[in-house]
Amino acid sequence: MRLLSLNLEDFRNVANTNLDFSGDRVFFLGPNGQGKTNLLEAIGLAGTLRSFRKSGMEGLVREGQSRSQGFYRFLDDNGDEREVFLSFRSKGEKILEVDGERIHRLGEHLGNFPVVTLSSRDFRLIREGPADRRKWLDLLLASSSLDYFNHLQGYTRALRERNALLKREAGDGELLAFEQSLAKCAVALHSLRTESIPKISQSLTSSYLSLTDEKEKAGLTYAPDLSIETVDQYLQRLAKERPRDRIMGTTRKGPHRDDFLFHLQDRDARTYASEGQQRGLVLALRLAEFSFLRQSLGRIPLLLADDVLGELDNLRKANFRKLLPPEAQVFATGTAYPSANESAIWETFEVSSGTFSLA
Repeated sequence: MRLLSLNLEDFRNVANTNLDFSGDRVFFLGPNGQGKTNLLEAIGLAGTLRSFRKSGMEGLVREGQSRSQGFYRFLDDNGDEREVFLSFRSKGEKILEVDGERIHRLGEHLGNFPVVTLSSRDFRLIREGPADRRKWLDLLLASSSLDYFNHLQGYTRALRERNALLKREAGDGELLAFEQSLAKCAVALHSLRTESIPKISQSLTSSYLSLTDEKEKAGLTYAPDLSIETVDQYLQRLAKERPRDRIMGTTRKGPHRDDFLFHLQDRDARTYASEGQQRGLVLALRLAEFSFLRQSLGRIPLLLADDVLGELDNLRKANFRKLLPPEAQVFATGTAYPSANESAIWETFEVSSGTFSLA
């Protein structure tokens, strides 16, 4: 997958820019606060309709304007040009068109233009609670499998309905009606996560070994809230938990409470890993995400690196550059190049106050 050009209007601090990309290594260079990350964010939105920033989708529209829009031209892995039009209004309404056709369901779009974003904000995947890790995992698996996406949507709907019934003290019959679909989707999610996480972990292990010259071993472990093997098993657990769930007004057990854990040298990375090791772990995780999407979709994702290369020590920095897939198009940002004498390998755009000029 290649991004050939991008026309962006009224997106955050970018009033209007029209960029053509001819290289496989593109660098946005400039001081902080000028719009480098905004441009990466806009590229990522074309693939997932989700922002990698913690603030999410707030403030996408430039101040004083009613909407922002982007027009993207891609070259897919078959050599065909594809066009994506994306528009956001200030109150959240989205319009998405691919090759001139309106797309109404996210499931029809996820995975068609895969993007993997590396960001210093990825620290939250190790340091913060399980909600961020589940969100990352759900987006990855939904992007690689329509089956997962459909089961996740079904589970979310049934969970929301069951929680609403619990709050208004509905009878067991009403609860059971939603528990049937909840249990079916829960078993599917548990099965797909159980199958996928070891594959992601294997790739993470390989990437992290390469980052550290094979001096340290890392991996992931699935930590499900419940071991859900059958629909009947989960239905029985839901029935058992109903009295307490009624008191709490929420469903306390299930895949919506799952987690996965990073380990380094067979120890919990949250407490054992240094800051430098955690940086390496999240970069290895993103490289594992790239490999998983490529294998699952048969497409080569774009790689977006938001000011992360300069944060690594010299060993990890050198090894990370070696790990960048040579066939992938990489967009990176920074206040300076990651190391000296590196300008020649990048197609560079200098960034100032939301404007971009080819260096």
